[in-house]
Amino acid sequence: MICKTYRRADFCPKLPKTESDITLTAYARPATHAKADNGQRWAVLVLPGGGYQMLAPSEGEPVALAFLAKGVQAFVLKYSISPAHFPQQLLEAAAAVAFIRQNAAKYGVSPDHIAVCGFSAGGHLAACLSTLYRLPVIGETLSLSPEDVKPNAAILSYPVTMPGGYGGDLTYQALLGDDWKEAMPQELMLPDAAGAHNPPTFLWTTASDEAVPPENTLRFAAALNAAGVSYEAHIFSQGPHAMGLCDAECAYDGDHLQPRAARWHSLCTDWLFSL
Repeated sequence: MICKTYRRADFCPKLPKTESDITLTAYARPATHAKADNGQRWAVLVLPGGGYQMLAPSEGEPVALAFLAKGVQAFVLKYSISPAHFPQQLLEAAAAVAFIRQNAAKYGVSPDHIAVCGFSAGGHLAACLSTLYRLPVIGETLSLSPEDVKPNAAILSYPVTMPGGYGGDLTYQALLGDDWKEAMPQELMLPDAAGAHNPPTFLWTTASDEAVPPENTLRFAAALNAAGVSYEAHIFSQGPHAMGLCDAECAYDGDHLQPRAARWHSLCTDWLFSL
């Protein structure tokens, strides 16, 4: 296995500096001349959650290794957290996708087979990138085009997609600052910003998630449906927030071991390979 970590200056020197230690770590299979090594593998950019206040280890490397076991080259972005504010995190995710695309041949992936996968606040960031990749600030700051940074698929795991009584207020506060309600750009009400420009999207959550209720997933899926975007959504009946893979590699306690919800990953990879 190839495991290589790139620093901010390595994968995008134009990114603004923050107090966070920004890294992009690749988990990839080397070329072995097997049939899978045809240059058409999928790559997935994994964005852990943590409310933009920390990054959850259980939603980073374990998820990357699970994708790698399915033949998907995986990359984990350690993105900026508070006090860094929007659009810094969006710029970092966009730069990471562009870096993967620019290095597609090196990692044996197709440049049009790059997915973004986020959890909770990382799901918010994944939804931001798949919805807002055309924002001028990306090109103005990074000299990258929408085609450079657009993911070809989005995987949203119990994502935060909106504030206002739906579990996202603290996430938005960390992302935008204490005056977030006055400072929030309209496009960050993500169900309203989603449209026909979004890539195919896989969403999953649980009906019993009290921290980030399923309305976040349902509203975003409804927006994709209204716009005619291909999507697949799974609402499992049981399971708390922040389950990651829902297995022993990610669970903090017994409640986070949810074998039925754990099926999300195989469902997701089957969906990804069908695109």
